[in-house]
Amino acid sequence: MANIENIEFFDEDALYDRLTDGLQYDNKEVVFVVGSPLTAPEEMGRPGVSTVSQMVSHIREQFPEDSIGRNKFETSIAASANQYQAAFHFLQGRRGQDVCNQLIRQAVLKARNQTESFDPSKFDSRTLTNDQLRELDEDEDGWHLSRGVESLGQIISLKPEIFGKTLITSNFDPLVEVSVRKAHGQVWKTSLIADADLSTTEAPGCRVIHIHGYWHGTDTLHTGTQLLQSRPALKSSLLEYLKDKVVVVVAYGGWDDILTSALKELTGNMSAFPEVLWTFFDTTPVIGEHLRSVLQPGLDRGRTTLYAGINCHELFPKLRRYWEGTPPKSASAIQTPPRYSATPQTLKRLECDRPPTIDVWVGREAELRSLETTTAPVVILSGIGGQGKSLTAAKHIKDTFDNSTKFNFWDWRDCKEAGDSIRTQVASAIERISSEETTSEMLADATDSDLAHILAEYSRNTKTLFVFDNVDHYVDLEHFKFVGLMEKLVQQFSASDTSSQLLITCRPNVSYADSKIVTIPMPGLSLDETETLFRKRGVIENNSDISDIHSAHEMTKGHPIWLDLIAVQVAEVPGVTLKGFLEDLRRGREEIPNILSSIWSRLAEREQILLRTMAEAVRPETKDTLEAYVSTKLRYAKFDKALKSLIRLNLVVVKPELDSPDLYDLHPLVRKFVKQNFSRAERLDFIEIVIGQYRVLVQRLEKVLGAELPLPMLGRWTQKAELEIAAGNYIDAAETLEMARDALVGGGHSEEFIRVTRLFLEAVDWNTAPSEIDVFDKIVAQFVECLDDIGDSQGADLILDRFAKTIPEKTARYIHYADMRCHAYWKRGQFDSAIEWGENGKELKSETNVDTRYDCEHNLALARRDSGDYENALKYFINGENLDSFLDPKSNVSIENGPQQGNVGRCLQLMGDIEGALVCYKKSIKALDNANDHNRLSNFAYARFWIAEVLYEKGEYQTALAFAISAEAILVKLSPSRARKAEELKHKISSAIETPSRTFDVAWADRQVRRWTHS
Repeated sequence: MANIENIEFFDEDALYDRLTDGLQYDNKEVVFVVGSPLTAPEEMGRPGVSTVSQMVSHIREQFPEDSIGRNKFETSIAASANQYQAAFHFLQGRRGQDVCNQLIRQAVLKARNQTESFDPSKFDSRTLTNDQLRELDEDEDGWHLSRGVESLGQIISLKPEIFGKTLITSNFDPLVEVSVRKAHGQVWKTSLIADADLSTTEAPGCRVIHIHGYWHGTDTLHTGTQLLQSRPALKSSLLEYLKDKVVVVVAYGGWDDILTSALKELTGNMSAFPEVLWTFFDTTPVIGEHLRSVLQPGLDRGRTTLYAGINCHELFPKLRRYWEGTPPKSASAIQTPPRYSATPQTLKRLECDRPPTIDVWVGREAELRSLETTTAPVVILSGIGGQGKSLTAAKHIKDTFDNSTKFNFWDWRDCKEAGDSIRTQVASAIERISSEETTSEMLADATDSDLAHILAEYSRNTKTLFVFDNVDHYVDLEHFKFVGLMEKLVQQFSASDTSSQLLITCRPNVSYADSKIVTIPMPGLSLDETETLFRKRGVIENNSDISDIHSAHEMTKGHPIWLDLIAVQVAEVPGVTLKGFLEDLRRGREEIPNILSSIWSRLAEREQILLRTMAEAVRPETKDTLEAYVSTKLRYAKFDKALKSLIRLNLVVVKPELDSPDLYDLHPLVRKFVKQNFSRAERLDFIEIVIGQYRVLVQRLEKVLGAELPLPMLGRWTQKAELEIAAGNYIDAAETLEMARDALVGGGHSEEFIRVTRLFLEAVDWNTAPSEIDVFDKIVAQFVECLDDIGDSQGADLILDRFAKTIPEKTARYIHYADMRCHAYWKRGQFDSAIEWGENGKELKSETNVDTRYDCEHNLALARRDSGDYENALKYFINGENLDSFLDPKSNVSIENGPQQGNVGRCLQLMGDIEGALVCYKKSIKALDNANDHNRLSNFAYARFWIAEVLYEKGEYQTALAFAISAEAILVKLSPSRARKAEELKHKISSAIETPSRTFDVAWADRQVRRWTHS
């Protein structure tokens, strides 16, 4: 559990247990309360009811750009804590309730499946009568059901006596009812916009109560005035009905409405005994004042329980699988555990980067046609910066998911043309596609080959389009091939019969002879395409413009981004003509015209300030965050105008989010120009502005800092450190890195630590840093260990050599250096070298009796043990205790130290004392059950493997087999190469079992492991 502002949150496992096994302990009926994320699009470009942020955008579009109405609208929602309600309130006053209802109908129709005769995005619902809309309700096959809503309908139909009496929703759409009917259940609808007594109506099946109205036949409620109208009969009937129910609130934000008012009163009523399970999508929720007041009475009584990190599209499918009680598949006598989890029904939402928004699209027909028709599992888009590689990939995604079923899902990873990020991106993609089965923490020790193999295997049957954008750092510029993990990914996908595809963008012209790896070069735009671009931008008015366009094409060599920026300048900036702009460019001395310099000189000061600030930000940010960055330099009105202007000028890229505010970023060429245009001293003021906001943000998150935090949140520390490095604040940067070190490495995000630490080590003066920066040595040691973890031994040695030069004499720091060398050689299996360095450090410390925390003995003992010097290793691991105390099953000596017990047991096993080893292993495995460090799973697997070896040697074949199967089941998620050793041991043991009398699967193995452990 996490504690945020004195409120405790449970996780998804706890909620799952409460709604499965936990329901066996009482006979209470479950009432689900659901909101808009349940029926919203799960992926960009997929069908689904418009989200809250999309509805605000739809309302915005009702008022022309730069009109008085639009400006007042922006002011109104900017000043409101609830932009959705503010937007509808504004719309009501200027367009009326009918238009509000109409927008809701149009939003609901976006959940209809697209066919040749029906395009939801272009269809006008005003042409439909209420009878026709009711017919659409009954057209079950015409609606697209999200994974969550489909599973919810199945749950209601499977267990109507538990889940199928009543469901409450703030949604206007019919998708829950459609889902129940498709699952062969009974359902009926109650739509409420005024006061009503729920007890006056009844019918067979599940009643779905729409408390804010329905998409047709009634008005719809949106504003505070509407939602807070007096409805005493409804409130009274809600209080009576829910007083003894389990109310599960999922994907619902907690409007200030009749429902939250009833729940607040209900949980505070000492004569009522409901149970409210309130869930939040965020892993670290921020609870507003209204919702806190609603929840507090139940929290005080223990009648309300909070759960964080709950995704309705993951929770409901899990519950459905439990309640349908799917029997296990038949198996042979020995059932090999599945190497990879079953294909998930869909991917986790929002857990990848977002493609750029496409404003105006021109040309690239040949490239898009090639992308559409190729069956190659690996496709490479190559071309110089600004040629539209990322936009073409984004356009391909949109076209694919609008018009075909070639892929079911997409996943976008922005590698930002920077190093030390590909492992993080691949691990995140694996974590996303494997649903709950795999985490970054589990993949921390996986080799590059393992990661490539796991992603290829997990995605074999998922029909997923993976985009790895801007991977320039992973190209061999001599041979024009990929290197490292990127190369292994390409080879794995090209050799696989996968239904998925790897789409890679980079500047170098990477190419392979293999027909399964296709390279599509991205040349400049043709003359015809250039004319079309300028026409779409509204530039062409007469024939003289055509000749100027030809000149622009020749001057830019058809470069898409330069041409588009020129066209936008002419179309959007008053007084700028194409002829005048080109003449201005010709006055420059550069061989390639400096278009951005010309544009920069025409920007207002507020726009320059915003661009300079965004150039220093290290990730895309929301509008609110950007406004906070520049708040000391620009008032909101100026900031808002600057942002809109820069978007119009195509200098700022919008990256849309689902159910979250859009993100804003700069094109890499624009960012590069802004940074290069100013000296470091001139940039410092803007860097410090961004750092200031990061300090506030990190301070808020500091109390929840830990390995369980997701990378997007942990990344705030590395981003802060990156900014501090850029500002030359190396002491602050080191402290930031040290603060987040354990959480990053422990959470399986070593590469993110490597990425920023490399920047730090390249920036600081190694001659003075050890004395000026207290944590310098710690950071270097962790950096070396992380490099060895990912297999970069050569890079680790270079750092170690450089570190050695900072120790001219054998001071206490030399002992630390010797320990670092010892550990590095031990991890690489070079035990003689490890022992030599460990002994050097140990002797220096003992001979000088120096007072230092540095010590070599632990790593030296590991090296001795694995080299065959068991006696000396054992002497260290028992740590001065009597060995008999370790061999006594009833002794509590070091009983809580699982790794120590395991190391003692391993020494005893290698020395031939298998009985003593088993005693230590049993203590170790019990202690590991309560461990939470980042090595826990790896230690689990090794303990099981070693126990399997010992039990096999004793002739206890069935129990040995159980431990081998359990070890393999863990290792297959961590490292396929290590899992193969467990598989070999498993088959060796199984061959000794002459006549198997049962099925040996993972579930059986885990039961046997638990039974042996606690016997």
